[in-house]
Amino acid sequence: MIVTAIFKARPGKETELRNELHGGASASWNEAGVRGYHVHELIDQPGTFMNIEVYENEAAFQSHLETAHVKSFLGKLDDLLAEPLTVYQGKALFGGENSKAAL
Repeated sequence: MIVTAIFKARPGKETELRNELHGGASASWNEAGVRGYHVHELIDQPGTFMNIEVYENEAAFQSHLETAHVKSFLGKLDDLLAEPLTVYQGKALFGGENSKAAL
């Protein structure tokens, strides 16, 4: 399962959001069901961040949402974000055809 989340920082909150995202990524890397957890800043939109998260399955994602670090982070978003969080969930296609197709 792939999850992409877009976070647009409130003006003046970019560094704080970046730090929160780094802390969340660091904690998520230790979760058993997390295959990958990648945080990016959009090139053409500084202060807007994109997470690409790869989970073993839906249950692993649901377990991730129940962790203390995710609950804490979600509670801070009203203060940190200029726009509501956008989340996309997907399933990988064509991943078995070529090793470069897999995340």
